[in-house]
Amino acid sequence: MVAVVTLLLAATALPRAAQAVQPQEARRLLREAIDLYSMGKYAQAAQRLGRLVKGEALRDRADQIEALRIYGIASYLIKNQQVAERAFRSLLRLEPAAKLDPSFVRPEVVRFFEAVRRAVDLEQRKVIRKHGPRGSAAVNLLPPWGQFRNGHRTKGFVVLGIELGLVASSVVSAAVLYSQRGDHNLFPFSRTTFRALQITNVASVATLALVMLYGAIDGLYYYYRAPEIAEETNKHARAKAARVSLAPTGVIVRF
Repeated sequence: MVAVVTLLLAATALPRAAQAVQPQEARRLLREAIDLYSMGKYAQAAQRLGRLVKGEALRDRADQIEALRIYGIASYLIKNQQVAERAFRSLLRLEPAAKLDPSFVRPEVVRFFEAVRRAVDLEQRKVIRKHGPRGSAAVNLLPPWGQFRNGHRTKGFVVLGIELGLVASSVVSAAVLYSQRGDHNLFPFSRTTFRALQITNVASVATLALVMLYGAIDGLYYYYRAPEIAEETNKHARAKAARVSLAPTGVIVRF
């Protein structure tokens, strides 16, 4: 009975062993896939690379990056966007700084890859935000730090410039008023000048408060809504890239 069970287990393991790609065979398949890809035979290249990627047969990190890169491009060129997206996601997990050279890669493929990169970045920000410090949203209550944190650098510099200008206006007007105040709250200038300085001071402080309120609301809004806005943008970008009609070029090599 034991012998029969052993034979059955061995027979079951034979197909798996036969399907397993050995390291030397994996390197040969990778070279074949690169050659097929260079000749414009994207479907055949993707078929070979699929075995390597799914089985994780490649041991060298550089080979893994190259296999995923070509697998994603070839899959996109045969209009298999789902497989291409999975390949590019795996590539970005392995090499977050990976890029496709627009000098050699077709523009529609580069756009699709960058859309996938934005989606991956968005998901990572969601995870960091979800598991980050509980008080992290409070930074948005101190404009313009919230604007800078949300990636709105131009808006942040505008808010900062307005705040500095209003602070300077309120400080200068108050300094002129109170430095010249004499006994019994008397001032050495006309009533019109006094009222102008007083109005300038009050208006500067009030406007500064409104600007800071706007900055806090804007920072909190984009802090909580930025992931949804970016996700919607990425969906449109991927859909636009997927609508581009493609055909193998044969002897012309464009990644």
